[in-house]
Amino acid sequence: MKPVTVAIPTYRSRVAPVFDSCLRVSIFYAEQHRRVHRRELDLGTLTPAQRVDALRKHRVTTLICGGISDVSGKLLQASSISVIAGIAGQIEHVLEAFFSGRIHEPGYRMPGFTEGN
Repeated sequence: MKPVTVAIPTYRSRVAPVFDSCLRVSIFYAEQHRRVHRRELDLGTLTPAQRVDALRKHRVTTLICGGISDVSGKLLQASSISVIAGIAGQIEHVLEAFFSGRIHEPGYRMPGFTEGN
């Protein structure tokens, strides 16, 4: 099974509401659906292109986030980074739901988020 690298924008111990304005992202390196290593990345005031480039440099394959702009979404798509948007909750719970295939359950949806937002 191919290694997976998941990035989650963070605010305290929760998924940050918007990728484009978050200051930090947690990057989880995993093999066989188990977390192996975690790294914190400071995004500060990086532009959308610089944020995507930082994720690419860390070999991120999937971004799990609350909200994301169309610009960042398109840049990520062009970089072959999958995006799962509209997610809320504690980082550890969200990561566990992702690896167990439950990330799209209603309990992980950001309040008021519907597909196409």
